[in-house]
Amino acid sequence: MNIILKMGVSALTVGMAITAAGCTKSGASTPRVGATTPGASSAQSTTAVPPSTQNAEDKIPRVKVDDAKKMVAEGKAIIIDVRGDDPYRMSHIKGALDVPLTKLNNGEFKDLPKDKLIIAYCS
Repeated sequence: MNIILKMGVSALTVGMAITAAGCTKSGASTPRVGATTPGASSAQSTTAVPPSTQNAEDKIPRVKVDDAKKMVAEGKAIIIDVRGDDPYRMSHIKGALDVPLTKLNNGEFKDLPKDKLIIAYCS
């Protein structure tokens, strides 16, 4: 499952094109060869893929499932499912809102709270 952390509606706007690219590709959550992860040793960081070959989605902040659950339980975040109506109806994270990526790309996110973190997932 690919969970993407967004810092409120304004950050959601900025990340929409990046999210769209990540959600439309298969295997978007597969790590890139040579890519580093937070906390990686300096030896690993020397093998990082040059910025010109990195995908923009690699720069999107991620949140761990347990952290997402905690933030939602504390009322600090909401989860949105951006896959579309049919996949949402088939199965979704309990409590997630159905906010298709097409709506977000069209700027239709006025109903999302401005005072909470937006956690979007697409796979």
